[in-house]
Amino acid sequence: MAEHPSEGPRRRQYRSPRARRRAVVGLVVAFIFVAVMTGLFYQATQSGLAPESGVVHLAGLTAPVKVIRDTAGVPHIYAQNRLDLARALGYTQAQDRLFQLEMRRRLAEGGLAEVFGADLVESDYVYRLFDPEKFARDSVATYPPEMRAQVDAFVGGINAYIDGHQDSLEPAFRLLGIKPAHYTAEDLEAGALTIAMLLGYNATEESVYINLAPKMAPSEIAALMPVYPSLPLEAPPPETTALFGGAKLSFHLTPGFARIGHMGIPASNNWVVDGTKSMSGKPMLASDPHLPQSIPSIWYEAVLVTPDGFTSGALAAGSPAVAIGTNGHVAWGVTSVCADVMDLSLEHLSADGMNYEFQGKWLPLERRDVTIHVRDASDVTRTILSTRHGPIVSDVLAREDNPLSGVKMRGNYALSLRFAGLTPGPSAAFGFGSATARTGKELVESYRTFTTTPLNLVWGDDSGNIGWHIVGAIPNRTGFDGKYPTAGFTGNFEWNGMIPFDSLPHIENPPSHFIVTANNRLADVPWNGSWVAPWRFDRISDLIRAGDKMTADHFKSIQRDRVSIFALKLRDALVQAGDGDDEDVRWALGEIRGWDGAMTANSRPAAIVAATEVTMARRVFKPLLGDDYKSFMLLEDTGTYPASEDIIVRPASALWPRGAGGASATLRASLKDSLALLASRLGNDRDKWRWGALTTIEFTHPLGERGGVLGWYFNRGPYQTEGGRHTVNNSWFDLGDAPDQFKVTQISSYRFIADLADPEGALGMNHSGESDHPAARHYDDMIGPWSRGEYHALDPSYSRAQSSAEAELDLVPR
Repeated sequence: MAEHPSEGPRRRQYRSPRARRRAVVGLVVAFIFVAVMTGLFYQATQSGLAPESGVVHLAGLTAPVKVIRDTAGVPHIYAQNRLDLARALGYTQAQDRLFQLEMRRRLAEGGLAEVFGADLVESDYVYRLFDPEKFARDSVATYPPEMRAQVDAFVGGINAYIDGHQDSLEPAFRLLGIKPAHYTAEDLEAGALTIAMLLGYNATEESVYINLAPKMAPSEIAALMPVYPSLPLEAPPPETTALFGGAKLSFHLTPGFARIGHMGIPASNNWVVDGTKSMSGKPMLASDPHLPQSIPSIWYEAVLVTPDGFTSGALAAGSPAVAIGTNGHVAWGVTSVCADVMDLSLEHLSADGMNYEFQGKWLPLERRDVTIHVRDASDVTRTILSTRHGPIVSDVLAREDNPLSGVKMRGNYALSLRFAGLTPGPSAAFGFGSATARTGKELVESYRTFTTTPLNLVWGDDSGNIGWHIVGAIPNRTGFDGKYPTAGFTGNFEWNGMIPFDSLPHIENPPSHFIVTANNRLADVPWNGSWVAPWRFDRISDLIRAGDKMTADHFKSIQRDRVSIFALKLRDALVQAGDGDDEDVRWALGEIRGWDGAMTANSRPAAIVAATEVTMARRVFKPLLGDDYKSFMLLEDTGTYPASEDIIVRPASALWPRGAGGASATLRASLKDSLALLASRLGNDRDKWRWGALTTIEFTHPLGERGGVLGWYFNRGPYQTEGGRHTVNNSWFDLGDAPDQFKVTQISSYRFIADLADPEGALGMNHSGESDHPAARHYDDMIGPWSRGEYHALDPSYSRAQSSAEAELDLVPR
């Protein structure tokens, strides 16, 4: 039998000298190829990393400026005057965030499709609807001379960096094949409009109402659209029902329309205590705004010093002024008021589409042509129509995943959108006054010119005072509160300007010795709001009441708190519903019955209760709403007080499915559903179920949104996270259908703590890093410390900054 080749003795294979030489040459070539490609990759990815040390000649300076970078990459800028300080700040922001600045400018002006292609035409069109160029021009025209000089210096610093680095731009510019344009003061104000739209409220609710009005009774709509736990349910007025609920008009809103003007989620905290509750005897303040996570962060940290004082804290990237921080005399923080600043108005158009009716008269429609440049495609030109109430939005046709989708109607009717955020004013530069305020009253006065989305301004000063003042533009309505859409053609639902600044709610030195805001309804106001339930407000207030002689460590603990008051309410409702003799439900109740409500990563009860919140929403609303369920869940996930929480607060709600068992049976079934959901996500081994395995967070760059190689290079994560929808340490997740369930869409984007007894020891923490360059060491270095609840000092001391400096840059006059 012949021997199998593999069984015979192994013979030494002979290779000729020529073959050996070829092999060696091949290896050398391969080595050279790998080395060259590695070098090219390194060169490409390192491009645009500007030196943080050395000497730079900067035109426009009147004296040298020192920029010292600490170990977090935060610039400590030391200048001899405020104009030089503003110019240096513009230069360092461009050094760290040039691509972000360019994207912010294009977003505000509706110019993203020119870079990214046809997918963003509709997004650009949404911003063009509000005529950002006119808004910006009108806003800049309100600048007083000193403010204009500082803004021009800031913009000059940005442009000086751009001019000096056109040939050494970061990889994002090279990938897109673009170069940054010069910045202007108008760009700053247009950028402020994007923030106003991010935090604009109520168009979502009104659009959902229009979709539901012809199909549901007013009482059902009132239950589906609660305003606040302590307020009675408010049904639409009879005239509104007659107008929108009848067969005369036919509305069709695709689910994407529910996101119009409301692309953010209201969830932020700030609080202040006076000296009777602090160890130092002086006011202490904390602020942590909750916004969608991103890389780079929306926030830019800086310490700004001149001979007449300092300011430290967080600025919105592209802004010249500190939004959350301290100047040594005053400390301040902001949250969204969640006031209703948007109204949808029904407009009656003439048959030829040239005019609209108002109080029985026909007025000409304003027409404005806009051209959107599109990458690798033809330009798109559209005509925007506007009435006295604002732009017509019902002619916009878009996909569901875009911010604004179509509204189709029968007859000569259309919807226009009024938006208080379009009130012109120096909103982007208002913070210059904060830097020089010496008392809380002066700080509040500096916000008098702030005319965009309303904010809760909370403050403390070194004289021992604390206070709260709503600032910003809130419509002054007469005879209606703005919750539901109105008949604009009648003229009976007009705005009488904005509520005067001095008439906005405010308090100073309350007898409680502390003030908390958390997007909740803080005053008995006559206007509508998209408020958040007081779960975070109550939790913070309870922790402060329980504290005595509080320190920064106490405030850190509160900002890191993960207890969900609503989750405890849901737990109690589930326990009260009983197990119904179901073994699985009995096991789940045994798991959650003694739970403390902490949404920690290793908690199995947290996973069970959170999953039940998801399954309960589907059990209650899917049979009731049918095809409108998906659209409605967009409303539930915007963060305003949702019906999915209200049915727990009002257990007798008419929304619970009718039939045997009612609410109790639905709760038991939802709990059982949650076990199946967890098994599908985490496997059948219940010992491995934990909250951190179910919810994760990813920090996404604009160029990494579609994943792939660019996602690998630009994005960071996903990472395990903690907290939940209703926790102080916020990790908001969606309830909607898979794959969005449990997807974290918002976080505590910045954390700040200041004690007015030691304002130089103020603490801060951004959620990603100071740079927008993926190869920079400060691109993502704060993710770990942020997730662990750590902080770094924002110390203005020159000597201490130098002693621990990571880099020093000298800016000298040219």
